[in-house]
Amino acid sequence: MSFFKKEKRLTGEELLFSRKALVALTLPLLLQQVLEVMVGTVDSAMVAQIGEAAVSGVSLINTLDTVLVIFFTAMVGGGSVVISQALGRKEKNAICESAKQLLYLTFFISMILTVTVLLFRRFLLRLLFGAVEADVLKEALGYFFFVALSFPFLAINSSISACFRTSGNSMLPLIVSIVTNLLNICGNACCIYGFGMGAAGAGLATLIARVVTTVILLALIVQRKYPVHIDRLLRYKPNKKVIGQITGIGIPNGVENVMFQFGRLLTQSLIATMGTSVIAANSVALTISNYQYMTGTACSTVMITVVGRCIGAGKDEQAKYYSRRILAMNYGLLWTVILSSFIFLNPLVGMYNLSPATEDLAKDLIVRHLILAAMIWPLGFMLPSAFRAAGDVKFSMVISIASMWIFRIVSAYFFALDSVSVFGLFTLPGLGMGIMGVWSAMFVDWGFRCTIFLIRWLKGQWLQRKCAHATDS
Repeated sequence: MSFFKKEKRLTGEELLFSRKALVALTLPLLLQQVLEVMVGTVDSAMVAQIGEAAVSGVSLINTLDTVLVIFFTAMVGGGSVVISQALGRKEKNAICESAKQLLYLTFFISMILTVTVLLFRRFLLRLLFGAVEADVLKEALGYFFFVALSFPFLAINSSISACFRTSGNSMLPLIVSIVTNLLNICGNACCIYGFGMGAAGAGLATLIARVVTTVILLALIVQRKYPVHIDRLLRYKPNKKVIGQITGIGIPNGVENVMFQFGRLLTQSLIATMGTSVIAANSVALTISNYQYMTGTACSTVMITVVGRCIGAGKDEQAKYYSRRILAMNYGLLWTVILSSFIFLNPLVGMYNLSPATEDLAKDLIVRHLILAAMIWPLGFMLPSAFRAAGDVKFSMVISIASMWIFRIVSAYFFALDSVSVFGLFTLPGLGMGIMGVWSAMFVDWGFRCTIFLIRWLKGQWLQRKCAHATDS
C-alpha cells in the first residue's frame, strides 16, 4: 500500500473530522507554539539585563527543568490518549472520570517532584553542574526555589489544557496561554526591575502567572457545558484501571523523553571539547533549527486527539486516513517554515554577531538541517504520535532509545573524532569529521526512525495495540 494512496471508501459524510475542524484544532496550537517561543525570547532578554550571573543561573535551571517535568507531562500525553478514545466511544462517564484521574495523577507526581527539589536543590545543582561560581549558584538557587513551587500548578494547567484540546477546543488553552505569558512578562518587570530580586524575581513571576492560570482553568473545567469536564472536583477516589491506562502510555513516553534529553547532554559534552567557535556555531544552529519543530509539536497534539478519537470510535481506517492527512499537513507547514528560514538565513544568523568563520559554519549546519528535515523529520517523529494514540507505545519507545544510543550518541563519537577509546581498553579509528560528524549522526538517527516507523505504519501493526477500554463508572 502506498503511503499517499487515498482511501476511496471514506466520504465527507462518514468522516469524524472535517477540514475546518482540523484547521480549528491546529491553528491555535501553532500560534501557541510561536507565542511561547517569542515570550521565551523576551523573558531571556529581560533576565539578561541584570547580568551574566543571572542569565547563567536561569540557563542552568531551564536545562534541568526540562528533564524534571518530563514525567508529569508524559502522563498528560497518556491522559490525552485515554480521553480521546473515550470521546470516540461517546462514554460520558469515562470521559469525565479519565479527566479527573489525569488531573490528580499529575498533581501528585508534581508534588513529589516539588518536595524533592526543595530539599535537594543545592545537591542537584552541584551534582549536575559541578562547582559553579558562587554568584551563579546563588541566582540559580533563588530561581529554582520558585520554579519548583510552580510545578504543581504547571501540572494542573497542562492537564486541564489537554482536556480541552482532546475535545477539539484548542482556542481556550491558547487564550489562557496568552494571559499566562503576559502575566509572566509583567511580573518579570516588577520583580526583577521593581523589587531588584534578580533571577529569583523571574522565578516568582513564573509562579504567580501559573497560580493565576490554575485558578482560571479550574473554574472552567468544572463547567458541565464542556464535553470534557470534572464533576465534584474535590471528591477524589483513585481509579486503578484508568490510572493504569494513563501510566501504560505515559511511562514509556516519559522514559523515551528522558533518554532523549540525556542523549542530548552527552552529545553536548562532546561538542564542548571542540572549541569556542564550534560551540557558538552549534548553539546558534540549534536555536534557529528549533523553530522548525514548532509545527511538529502542534501537529503531534492534533494527531493524538484525532487518531485517538477514531480508535475509540472503532474506525481504524479513519485513524490511518487522518494520520496520513495530518502528516501531510505537517509537511506543508514545515516546508513553509523551512522556506522562510532559507530566505532570512543571513539576517537570522547575523543577529548573533559571530566571526565570519563561525557564521559560515553555523549556516552550513542550518542548511543541512533544513534539507534533511524537509524530507524525513516528520516521518520519524510524527508517526509515533499516531502509534501512541492507538496505545502502541512500547515499540516506538524501544526503537527511539535504540536509535538514540546507536546512531545519535555512539556514531557521533566515531564520526566526529579521529580515534575513540572504548572504556579505556582499546582504541578504534574514527572519521574525524568534527561537528559535522555529530550532526551527521543525528541525521542517520532520523533516517533509521523514519524507515522503521513507516514500515510499521504501512503494515498496520500499530492498530492492533489498542489499550484503552471502557472505563468503570
